Amino acid sequence: MSSTPSIYQQLLKSTPYTSPQGRVLVVDDEEHIRTLLKDALEELGYECDTAENGLRGLEKVEEKKGNYEAILLDIHMPELNGIETLKRLKLSYPDISVVVLSASRDVENVRNALKEGAYDYVFKPFDLNELKNTIKRASERTKLIRENRDYQKNLEIKVAEQTETLINLYADTLEALVLALDLREHETGFHSYRVTEYSLTLARKLGLPDKDLSILAKGALLHDIGKIGIPDSILLKPGKLTDEEWKIMKRHPTMGYELLKKIDFLEEAAEIVLSHHEHYNGEGYPRGLKGEKIPLGARIFSIVDALDAMTSNRPYRQALSFKEAIERIAKGSGSQFDPSIVRVFLSIPKEEWIEIRNRIEKAEEPYLKKLLYRLSKP
Repeated sequence: MSSTPSIYQQLLKSTPYTSPQGRVLVVDDEEHIRTLLKDALEELGYECDTAENGLRGLEKVEEKKGNYEAILLDIHMPELNGIETLKRLKLSYPDISVVVLSASRDVENVRNALKEGAYDYVFKPFDLNELKNTIKRASERTKLIRENRDYQKNLEIKVAEQTETLINLYADTLEALVLALDLREHETGFHSYRVTEYSLTLARKLGLPDKDLSILAKGALLHDIGKIGIPDSILLKPGKLTDEEWKIMKRHPTMGYELLKKIDFLEEAAEIVLSHHEHYNGEGYPRGLKGEKIPLGARIFSIVDALDAMTSNRPYRQALSFKEAIERIAKGSGSQFDPSIVRVFLSIPKEEWIEIRNRIEKAEEPYLKKLLYRLSKP
């Protein structure tokens, strides 16, 4: 392949760029072209490597781990031609701008090169200004792609860090709310953790999506948060409540709702808190909702809340066995509980509920922290 040395000599005498230009690889099977281009590019401020064929060019790129801003690639070379070299190069290093060189003005070759990802092309013999400007544009394009990629990576890292911080803040908020209630009513803490796991178990059997599982779990964990507004004389009373005391106690779902709806990441869970004492037949409180007008999460929760209440000791009665509690829930199907959910509940062996209860009661702080962290994810 012939060329015009006098034009290359003009390039050697041109004024070099004053700013760092980056690294360029010249891949051409003619030694004098490689030498002249290397000298010319270095004069322009580029760091330049050369390779005598496509295979050696690919090796050079691997050796430098793709650290080239531009590659000048001859199309017509023995062993591995420029088009095949370009294909292989783009598989591993798509961001490097490749300018193909050709002594032939065959448009089909140029079209194939551009189709395979070449940035631009230059015909031999080279025009001085054309070559300078093409190399500059190619190099700047590669730098821009890499800067954008690095910016995106840094942005993703920052978003991940901020998300992690936010999740930890949410988890701390949940922990503080549960602790605040536990300080008022000591049993509430473990009860809240148990019914959270119970709720998730039943909801998964029903096929609820992850987003709804998260909302349900938060509502279950904080279902009794409104009790922090109930006087100790009523909340901690060991005996039966009077009618007036019971009226006050029944305010706790509304109190909990009013508290949680003001917290962005708990706003949806607040509906479960408000409705967790509603009955399927409409005889619950505070709104007397009936059937499917009761939020699904609350209908799920009311069943497992009853299960945990019946299988836990109270000052005024002993705990029932899980078998007895499950039988009572079955009897409440259609009145207190949604019959379609009760059917799924009854399909779960009592041993599964017992295992969950035992796991929670033996749980150490790291387990509870992980639960809170999991519930805090968006």
